[in-house]
Amino acid sequence: MAEKEVRIIEDKPEINKIIEGKIKGRKLIFTEWYKIGLLKKGISEERFNEIFPQFDKVYAIESEELKEGDVGYELFYRISGNVTISIGTIPKKENLIIIHLIEYKRNLDYRFKKFKQ
Repeated sequence: MAEKEVRIIEDKPEINKIIEGKIKGRKLIFTEWYKIGLLKKGISEERFNEIFPQFDKVYAIESEELKEGDVGYELFYRISGNVTISIGTIPKKENLIIIHLIEYKRNLDYRFKKFKQ
């Protein structure tokens, strides 16, 4: 099996282009995985509603081609200090499938370094 291609995008104009073209203005569809994840982690849906539209806080996007040929975008929001929220998404036609919301309370630089060339 071929290694999947993962790209880390940190260029602000490219981040804005993806947000405008693939994320904003779509109908949000929440997966069961997302809902179960919130329950397991004790995160409220209000937290998603508060964070998601703050696109100015997105400092990186991880782009990955998925099994079915879709492209997934994981948006990384810098909230404060070492607190980062990631929201996993898959744009499909006029919809945006929300896969997960994860709150990290540590520096994620190591994650991005492994994908840089």
